[in-house]
Amino acid sequence: MSAVAVAAATVDGVAEESFALEELLLSRAYLYTLFHKLLGAAPDAPALDALLGRETAEVAGAYAEDDATMRGFGRFLQGLAAREDRAALLDEARDEHVRLFVGPGPLPAFSWESPYRTHEPSLFQESTLAVRAAYRAHGLEPKRLARVPDDHAALLCAFMARRSGAALAALRAGDANGLAAELRDEEAFAAAHLTSWLDAFAKAARRSRTAVLYPQLIEALAAFARVDAVFLAEAAYWAEGLAAEGAVGAPGVRRGSVEARALEAAREALAALEALRPYGIEDYELVPARLCAGTR
Repeated sequence: MSAVAVAAATVDGVAEESFALEELLLSRAYLYTLFHKLLGAAPDAPALDALLGRETAEVAGAYAEDDATMRGFGRFLQGLAAREDRAALLDEARDEHVRLFVGPGPLPAFSWESPYRTHEPSLFQESTLAVRAAYRAHGLEPKRLARVPDDHAALLCAFMARRSGAALAALRAGDANGLAAELRDEEAFAAAHLTSWLDAFAKAARRSRTAVLYPQLIEALAAFARVDAVFLAEAAYWAEGLAAEGAVGAPGVRRGSVEARALEAAREALAALEALRPYGIEDYELVPARLCAGTR
């Protein structure tokens, strides 16, 4: 094979790998956004429809091969989607959300990180401030700064969804160095503030008097975070190799191709999910730090 042919094959291989990586980055952004919406607010009909829709089934299915819990979550969602009493299901899920995250009465599980690290139930501990520093390093703060814990699961998921968007931007720009740095940063954050406590959160959530949706959802988040941590390490290694070779990793799909249509459909599904506004989600959103009143 000539040098030109070898170079062309290498470019084709990089383009194919870049396309697969973009698909996965979109999928993880979708799941983190979904977890953010459902953990940060009581579910409404559009949020429940998104959870039980085709897009979520396809994205969850992409992770089912790598994790038994994600396979079980996929089957669980199929069962919920088959229920004919969607309105009754929504009422049950709302009631469960209130019991788990709002009260009255003792909560069966804390939905923020620090109590699982220190075994103290108080808010705004050292790990909370470490999360706040990570947000600020990327120009972000909770919309309700100092009123909700920065290390709440919903905010952590919102942050990871945003970071996945940053990785997507670097990939599309062909910035292998920037992509590698972004993925390593996300890998470190996930190790410090997701996989370190979500399993314990899921175990505690099983103390709920009901298991309509949220105990299973939190178990799926914990499983997804573990799988995602492995993905981040592998994707960062790939990007570092690309950077070392001086290669460009921007996706090279042809307009109108099957691959291009698949990416566009994934982007549209993510945008539709991001646009959902279940009641109360404004309490668990990240905004640019300079726009936060009373920045500390």
